Amino acid sequence: ETPWVLDAQDESERKRRVGLLFDLVKMAGELERAEKKMQEMQYSNGGWPWFPGLPENRFITQYIVVGMGHLERLGIKDIRENSVTWEMLRKAVIYTDIRMYEDYEWIKKHGILDKKNIGYIQAQYLYGRSYYLDIPVDDKYKEAFDYWKGQAQKYWLSNNKYMQGMIALALYRMYDAKTAKAIIKSIIENAVFNDEMGMYFKEEWGWWWYQAPIETQALLIEAVDEITKDQKSVDEMKIWLLKQKQVQDWKTTKATAEACYALLLRGSDWLADTKINNIKIGGEGVRFVHVHIGD
Repeated sequence: ETPWVLDAQDESERKRRVGLLFDLVKMAGELERAEKKMQEMQYSNGGWPWFPGLPENRFITQYIVVGMGHLERLGIKDIRENSVTWEMLRKAVIYTDIRMYEDYEWIKKHGILDKKNIGYIQAQYLYGRSYYLDIPVDDKYKEAFDYWKGQAQKYWLSNNKYMQGMIALALYRMYDAKTAKAIIKSIIENAVFNDEMGMYFKEEWGWWWYQAPIETQALLIEAVDEITKDQKSVDEMKIWLLKQKQVQDWKTTKATAEACYALLLRGSDWLADTKINNIKIGGEGVRFVHVHIGD
């Protein structure tokens, strides 16, 4: 037995279970249960832990905030129509504002405001916050918010591609299209092009969340699609993303979710292929007939 045989068995099992996923009633129930679980796990201060009983975690809270933004952008869920869900999300956004403010106060206290202080967690904050500009930043936190936005505008070039993409989207949605477009121009200029693999980026990949290649590619697809609407580049980047799944999968649930989001964004409809395969048996072509099954 080789690992590939076992992988194939796993893939077959997954395919057998695909039918269950298209049971709309089951899907609606799963969504409702997932939402209820999130409501139960959220702490009173608006943050979420990794697991029940642990302290709230800033990264996972911001990740959930971004994920809900993705669902809304794709038109999968209208978060604002459900008062309970909207209140849950509003509390989470305010929680991230407070953590961002605390970062600023610490830097201010230590007299290092004029240095580069923006890191991965602050870039993720700005990106997540950009989905909910209709939730106003409290006056108490406005100075801190403007500081981090200024840091993003000033230091974007010295960050990796994942951060650059998050910063570009945040600034674009916060009405700084000039900087956002400059970031995208720089990103595309540093891309690698290949006839087979499409368009991708050479980075220092690692185990940290901000060093993940699939998530980075998905984020950059969103950025290029939204900011410059460069359809050719978006399609080239999608090719690389799909090539990573050519054998089995995208390795993690997080990477899979981000990849699906990127592929479902505006652009060429890659899910609408209606071509019929050309199959020959003994030199004779096989003729396919469409049969309509009545209700």
